[in-house]
Amino acid sequence: MRLLLPLLLVNLAACSLTPQPEPSVSTPARIATMAPYTVNDYVNNLTYQLSHFKGPLSGNSRIGVSSFYYANALDSKLPSGQAEGLSQQIQESLLTQFTQLGYNTVEYRLSNNINLASNADSALSRDIAQLRERQNIDLIITGTVTRQQHAYIVNARLVNINNKHVLSAGSTEIPINVMWGSEKVQQRDNYLYRSEY
Repeated sequence: MRLLLPLLLVNLAACSLTPQPEPSVSTPARIATMAPYTVNDYVNNLTYQLSHFKGPLSGNSRIGVSSFYYANALDSKLPSGQAEGLSQQIQESLLTQFTQLGYNTVEYRLSNNINLASNADSALSRDIAQLRERQNIDLIITGTVTRQQHAYIVNARLVNINNKHVLSAGSTEIPINVMWGSEKVQQRDNYLYRSEY
């Protein structure tokens, strides 16, 4: 018993000499931020590049704008997920901006009739049966989207439909976070972001 008491005192002394771990400090979750500009602002740069033509352009050339697909899935895959709507916004912005610059743009999605619903009316359609059989378009703006780690790379071309000559081309980066919504919790690049508690 006499031996146990000194051993117990040595153990207690050793425990008090061992440094206690520092309490962990909690760090706030990274707050998800939006891109500084809208998709329309980034497309403005693309419009500027496309408006510098290689050679003269006939003043009455009719220009249409198509959807922008992923470069590795040209006829089947639009940007989705957090980029939902990116292709359509690029298309709509280019059509609007070229019209504002005074070019002869064509809305080829205009249906033959106005479609009335109980809560809305629509003159635009993607249903081939509702569109004119022949579209009067001389030039088309088309392009692709490629996802990088930090941005979508958008490449666009103004192409003569008759001979497939590229009259102008442009490229721009659109940050990944340009299409983020206002959810309280978001997953971006395998990280969870909490904007509210």
